[in-house]
Amino acid sequence: MKSCSKHSISVFTIIFAMLISNLPAFAQSDSLIDDYSYFKRNFKLNALVVGRYTTSLNSDIDYLGKHFADKEDVVTNSFEMQYVRLSTTFFINDRITSSILVNLAEFKNEQLHGKVLENAFVRYRHNNYFSLMLGQFRPFFGLEDLHPFQLDNSYAWSRQYSLFGRNGWQSFQIGAAVFGSLESNILSYYLTVYNGNNRNVMGDNDSSKNLTFRLEYMPFSVLRIGLNAGKARYKRQNANAYGIDGQFKQPLGNRFDLDINAEYKKGTNFEAFRLSEAPLQNLDDYQMEGYYFLSRLRYKLHAPRLRALEVSFRQEYLDRNTAAENDELMTYVPMMSLVFAGTYDAKLSLVGVINDYNRNHPGTAQYDSNKMLLQFQVAY
Repeated sequence: MKSCSKHSISVFTIIFAMLISNLPAFAQSDSLIDDYSYFKRNFKLNALVVGRYTTSLNSDIDYLGKHFADKEDVVTNSFEMQYVRLSTTFFINDRITSSILVNLAEFKNEQLHGKVLENAFVRYRHNNYFSLMLGQFRPFFGLEDLHPFQLDNSYAWSRQYSLFGRNGWQSFQIGAAVFGSLESNILSYYLTVYNGNNRNVMGDNDSSKNLTFRLEYMPFSVLRIGLNAGKARYKRQNANAYGIDGQFKQPLGNRFDLDINAEYKKGTNFEAFRLSEAPLQNLDDYQMEGYYFLSRLRYKLHAPRLRALEVSFRQEYLDRNTAAENDELMTYVPMMSLVFAGTYDAKLSLVGVINDYNRNHPGTAQYDSNKMLLQFQVAY
């Protein structure tokens, strides 16, 4: 998709030059080591396996949520593999690392183009104030881009995240980012410039780039607030996105932990713009917006093979096209989990998914549905 103007690149260049010019002021104390070319060279390998059994609670809705007029054609239940992720981090020296993330579960799909490779980037960390990232990664726009995987919070990414990802605002993108923290992590910044054509695309389709900026403020140790803004350009028209999010984490005694996440975002929907057949279209007329609230209560068991019991509930509103009437969707996700190892290294979850559309379209996935999942995940 198209992206922001050359002025955005100039802004990024100026900020980058200012940061570079101040690097000596941030410099850490000199070490006695004379040659860092092989210092701390090693690598780390991580794996994530997620599978589930899904059953529809509606006889005319399949397990994916699509409505069927003929109930005999409906497949109401199935075993699925969601993730078989392998990630590596290579420590080149004390400041340079390289990371690769692939999802081998995508090989189950016939169309593999742009799916298997997720992360592939190089990171230079000078200190807490300044880090540089180059390659393919999540562009730090919104709360969910900061999670290594959403399964630590819920059973899957929010619908809002998936929609904004398809429109180039979130999910895996190719570009560059600078980020860091100030004042003992009270204030953090993330500035990203990227192609805006989504992942695994050889090159950009125009000369301008998407620009996103995220600012985090942590007034208290239990509260983090994030502000997000994005700018792009498509078919000689300006596009934008913005949002606000918050995280609240509070221990309740020795056994309970309460965690609340909330997020609101609104932005240009390029997908709806391209699908529209209206003449002389105005890009500003194609907007999407949504919010969600996710609350989670964790009870620590501290048993040798059962670490915690967790209950959570996510309520999400999504309007995929604000210009279209009756396109809204409410989703409710109650979830109960048993954690067997680590924080989320081994988890078994019972999940309910309730979709309530403002208007049903028979024969499509835009139809009220209810389903249940039994999902396991193992992370190492």
